[in-house]
Amino acid sequence: KQVHNLPQNIFFIMTLQEAVLATITYHDNFKYPLKKDEIHKYLIGKISNLKSVKITIDQLIKKKLIESKTNYICLKNKAKLTTTRIKREQYSQKKLTKAKFYAKILHFIPTIQGICITGALSMNNCTKNDDLDLLIFCQNHTLWTTRFMVNMLMLPFKRSPNNKNVSNKVCLNIFIDESDLMIKSQNIYTAHEICQMKLLWDKNNNYLRFIKKNNWYLKYLPNWQPQNRGLYQNKYTKIQIPILLEKLFKKIQTSYMKSKITNETIGDSQLFFHPRNTQNIILNKYYQNIKNIQLTTKDKF
Repeated sequence: KQVHNLPQNIFFIMTLQEAVLATITYHDNFKYPLKKDEIHKYLIGKISNLKSVKITIDQLIKKKLIESKTNYICLKNKAKLTTTRIKREQYSQKKLTKAKFYAKILHFIPTIQGICITGALSMNNCTKNDDLDLLIFCQNHTLWTTRFMVNMLMLPFKRSPNNKNVSNKVCLNIFIDESDLMIKSQNIYTAHEICQMKLLWDKNNNYLRFIKKNNWYLKYLPNWQPQNRGLYQNKYTKIQIPILLEKLFKKIQTSYMKSKITNETIGDSQLFFHPRNTQNIILNKYYQNIKNIQLTTKDKF
């Protein structure tokens, strides 16, 4: 399904009140009410200080466009989501321990240049049965070799396509070559995915280089700032992988995947394994909500 067409500058012409509403609405898609400082941190399309954002939130509460419960801000009639967030944070803490364990194991693979948590766990928003999404930075020109080694090492812990029980299983869904850090799909969804990543460990500052290379996120989330360090820091060690071996591992894996490909993005420097096209689902829903926000604010402001 195609994403709704909106003017390219839709996020950049909003008032601060519209931007706050747009931010809360985006996270509502994930049943994720926000604290005031988080609304400022993830404010969509608008540079603003925390004080102004807090004043705007209070104004929107008075207009009954949003609600506040136990320091969480949500859309009206969505206060029960605060309980959902608190419960998911508890699940996520346990899953974070698992993710750190997997990251320590993967540290033995020398061509891995860094590991980040992505998806629900990166926002502490996991349900009890969620798996754990990881992004892996690879040494240049070792993408397929790295993926092969990772899958072998993670075999006892990775989720299986045929097994419905994926709770706490690792999902190795993104591999990125350090020589090609720019994400091609640039929109509000991918901007959030980039900014929400949690760095576990890193070599050669790949995480910060990745953020700098994708600084287009500032168009969508201009207040957000990257974390400085991961849980583990290591000196950069580079090993030589024969190009023929890399080509062999690519041929083996692409041949295996050929009949199973759905919405995956497969290349020589970036791999994205997302069988369910969550991006388009979220964007379609969100862009329709943006139109509703504009209609609502015209009536209320």
